Amino acid sequence: MLRAFWVHWPWWLAGAWVGLWLVPLARIIPRKVLQCAKVPLHDWQGPGGGLEQSVLLARRIWVPMVNAILWACAAETTGHPAFQAALSGASLASTLLLLALIDWDSTMLPDWVVLPMGVAGLVSSYFGLTQHNLPVSAASAAVVLGLLGGLAWVFKRIKGESGIGGGDLKLLAALATWWGVVGVLYVVLWASVFTVVWYFVWCRFKGFSRQAEWPFGPAIVVVALVWGCVSSGISGWAP
Repeated sequence: MLRAFWVHWPWWLAGAWVGLWLVPLARIIPRKVLQCAKVPLHDWQGPGGGLEQSVLLARRIWVPMVNAILWACAAETTGHPAFQAALSGASLASTLLLLALIDWDSTMLPDWVVLPMGVAGLVSSYFGLTQHNLPVSAASAAVVLGLLGGLAWVFKRIKGESGIGGGDLKLLAALATWWGVVGVLYVVLWASVFTVVWYFVWCRFKGFSRQAEWPFGPAIVVVALVWGCVSSGISGWAP
């Protein structure tokens, strides 16, 4: 990690600068979405306190720091061609971080961010920046959407409630364009475990109501970022 920061200082510096913009964007984008839908902001409130609460100073510090680390790691473990692959992986990491912030505050994963991420995965696959080609990338997204969507439908028929949100399904399908089916299934497995632990800890120490909606997106993002960083080749983020 220290070597990555020393050798790739332009990348972590750019990552920190982009991270500064992620904080306001995490509020601007969902507000615009709700305004276009003519929905009150207070109707969408997650564990982060909703969109009407002011942004904490701590977030303005840790988000640029985390994003700088992600960009430095992308540059350190890049594939070929080096610059394009590193930029591709770094952009994916920042997009995931942005989605986690939005979902944590509002339990929303806007199509405005998720769908372009999926398109970027298809484009990256076309140009050889992932470990599979364009047809496999598109097929992976379709399989993930069909498989997990089907399981969610069965769960709803049995339990009468949705087991996974539509935004989460789209996010996982978008990730499949980058990682393929197997990588996404690993993310779902570990994210499910992580979000259960996170939920009960938050309820215990933060007084979060067990009847309130709990977002799955942040757990997906945390696991995806860890998985991408420790797996072979962050470029294209295809384990």
